Amino acid sequence: MTHTCQALIIHCIDFRLQRPIKKYLGDQMLLGNCDIVSIAGGVKNLDFVLEQVAISKRLHDIKQVILVNHTDCGAYGGRRAFPSERNELKYYEDELRKAKKEILKNFPELEIKT
Repeated sequence: MTHTCQALIIHCIDFRLQRPIKKYLGDQMLLGNCDIVSIAGGVKNLDFVLEQVAISKRLHDIKQVILVNHTDCGAYGGRRAFPSERNELKYYEDELRKAKKEILKNFPELEIKT
């Protein structure tokens, strides 16, 4: 393996996330030391997420996966798709937990942050 990096971050394509994600990666000393995957809906397409984790692990020997979803996500139907803000937050938290569980089932050696 000739190229390695610390982490893989998977987040939604929404342009509103670009600055906060870049700041987070900088604060965590991961800017320039992580693979970045932008997918509509973040972890919504779990099969695709798992494929990306496998590729990043195989090619760059990542140690950590960072999963990001956000409220008012159009890929999930936006804020209007939920009866309340609390329901929306719980739904996204559940999606992140489900993705974390699946990744750990396939890659137990990885650290997963949500």
